[in-house]
Amino acid sequence: MKGFTIKKIDGVYELEQFDYHIKGFHYPIKKNKESNLKIKELIIVSPDIINTLISHNFNKKYQHVVESFFKVCDFDDDEAGTNLLMALDEVARLRTIIINKYKRFLKKEKEEEFLRKLKMLENELRIKLIDFKLIKEQSLVHNNVEEKSKSR
Repeated sequence: MKGFTIKKIDGVYELEQFDYHIKGFHYPIKKNKESNLKIKELIIVSPDIINTLISHNFNKKYQHVVESFFKVCDFDDDEAGTNLLMALDEVARLRTIIINKYKRFLKKEKEEEFLRKLKMLENELRIKLIDFKLIKEQSLVHNNVEEKSKSR
């Protein structure tokens, strides 16, 4: 991976007019209270750096979805179904972002890898959601049978 360095220059410089239409990946910069840089966004034109940044962002979001998925693997609480549905929505959102926003910048192999990962996770989430619904349904049937037998 190619690196870069930001050097501090004494003095205040301001860009008054910027009319260059550079085609590249627009990467917004998070505001940091400690930083004195007043940069709103970077335009990255190097395909290697773009692929690395998109891969890092995707892996971070994918890891978050996987972690939330493993938190709800036990079906003891009532929020498990809601969390599974939220994870499915997040997977769909990530897929849409990759297809619509990052398709221009990603290499075909990377795009296919990301979409394959999301498809596998989506399948696992759907299986867990079906299992959750079956367990809830069985517990409701079991509770109804107990109530009928106690009513005598």
